[in-house]
Amino acid sequence: MKSHRLRLLNIRFVIPMLILSAAVIIFASQFMLIRVHESSMNPTLFDGQWALVLRGRKGINPGDIAVYISPIGHNLVVKRYIFDSDSKPVIDHGWLVTPWGRWFLTGSQWERIDKENNLPGGLLFMVGDNQFQSLDSRNYGYIQPDSLVGRVLLWRKHG
Repeated sequence: MKSHRLRLLNIRFVIPMLILSAAVIIFASQFMLIRVHESSMNPTLFDGQWALVLRGRKGINPGDIAVYISPIGHNLVVKRYIFDSDSKPVIDHGWLVTPWGRWFLTGSQWERIDKENNLPGGLLFMVGDNQFQSLDSRNYGYIQPDSLVGRVLLWRKHG
């Protein structure tokens, strides 16, 4: 009798643990939790904040905050995707203007964007919301879509 209860207890324990394990595996394959280690996205994301990222390139649209591998340091960075190489950037008196904000351009940045007219389609232009503290596409140009890791879905408010 005791052995029957023990088997029943084991089944009641094992099945929920299997379901929980499957859920964790599915979650980990689709999402990742990152900690921001830069101030380039202030005031949207602050240094030390946690963010939930949906892995993959699908569904990333202009205006979204994305995580990608930097072409300079080959580390993960968080920036805002503002347009792709199929779009013509709007530059007004030295400012790059988008529906998500305005970013100041130095003379060399302006010239780089102006010269990059015959690029292959699908390249992405990424910028930090804290424009004067961000090393981004204004400095190193468009990024390849295969360097994208995913799109930021949620972030914990700072403070």
